Amino acid sequence: MVTLSHILGMNARDRLYASLNSSEAKRFGFSKLRGKEFFKKHTIPVAELYAVITSHEDLRKFQWEDVSGGFAIKPSNGSAGKGVMVIKKRVKGKKEWEDIEGHVLGEEDLYFHAGNILDGQYSTWGATANVIIEERIPLHADLEPFVQIGTPDVRVIVFNNIPVMAMVRLPTRESGGRANLDQGAIALGIDMGTGKTMFGVSGKKKIITTFPDSHISAKDIQIPFWTDVLKLAVRAANATGLRYMGADIFLHPEKGPMIAEVNAYPGLSIQLANRAGLRRRLQRIEGMEARNVAHAVKIGQALFAESYPSEGELDYTMISPKEEIEVLGEHKHSVHGIALMNTGREWSAIALQVAKDLGLADQNDVLWTQYVEGGGKEMVVEVKFKMKGELKTANMVVSKKLDAQKYIVHLGRRDLGGYLVDVRKTV
Repeated sequence: MVTLSHILGMNARDRLYASLNSSEAKRFGFSKLRGKEFFKKHTIPVAELYAVITSHEDLRKFQWEDVSGGFAIKPSNGSAGKGVMVIKKRVKGKKEWEDIEGHVLGEEDLYFHAGNILDGQYSTWGATANVIIEERIPLHADLEPFVQIGTPDVRVIVFNNIPVMAMVRLPTRESGGRANLDQGAIALGIDMGTGKTMFGVSGKKKIITTFPDSHISAKDIQIPFWTDVLKLAVRAANATGLRYMGADIFLHPEKGPMIAEVNAYPGLSIQLANRAGLRRRLQRIEGMEARNVAHAVKIGQALFAESYPSEGELDYTMISPKEEIEVLGEHKHSVHGIALMNTGREWSAIALQVAKDLGLADQNDVLWTQYVEGGGKEMVVEVKFKMKGELKTANMVVSKKLDAQKYIVHLGRRDLGGYLVDVRKTV
């Protein structure tokens, strides 16, 4: 359940989180060109840059026919999709181009639009913008049924170098093929664990469960390259030094995820798309430190994965409140015992001594530590176990209290999805 205290507002975003970003780091969000050059230098994939036009004199000399294939014309410091023109292809044998909406444009139309960019018409920060001409990112086939025109992107919010929330933005005819909610695009919240969509919003107001035109369900759409998307967002945060940021990521069907841009003041509509508050998630990871990119992604997925059955997935396994379990450790070592199905706790727990015996409580194995009631810290580690013939993986709290109990593991609600606990049964 989302309460007002969970929601992040604009003032709190600027005061508590965006303020943590250094002035130097914020510049990567203010200038697409600066960001693109920086990311390329750090081997972080971006759309290929064809040209940068800095003056009207350069513009008059530019030969549009030298650009092969589709391309995008955009201001170097614009925002909200303003000033972006996307060309699908050149009309064969003519000095004409077709944009993604099917309009045929002449050479003079391209010069006119680029000239407006140079004159600052779409400039957000008050300075004259340069014109960026870069490759057009083709639509990934897996998302084709859900996009009318244009190229979608995925926005990932990263704090403390840990991904905390994500949404996919799908352009529509209303938005002119741009993945921008202000102009009428659709946003779908994404389950951080699976990379599947959950909820949706059209524009910034209308909550949707199906796409308005096709009536296709907006739920359970698998985002391609999901783990790689999260890793790329974390890499961008690490490289720029932005403590709090939004990473906008294209999904190139052949090249994989690539950074479109980063934003030190990302919008807050992502909370509507996820039906979840950002502030609560950000508070949960304050002070946490990830050892590396993979560790950061693992923390984000462990903390913020959703647990819900997809429609039609009602094939539950019946289990008793107490089940035999085999916990797997290092070097093929394992421990057999009894696990308690403890629906009263959210996170699963493993006895400290069992974790030590299996080599799971070493410092390098700790995902994070958290405070517990009564003071002190408890480690959270990844645990593999077998139960009812199935191999499972769970993030468990290492609990000294369980050493004195007969149950070596308490399985909490997070790890009981897909099971029905029959209180009439015993081991």
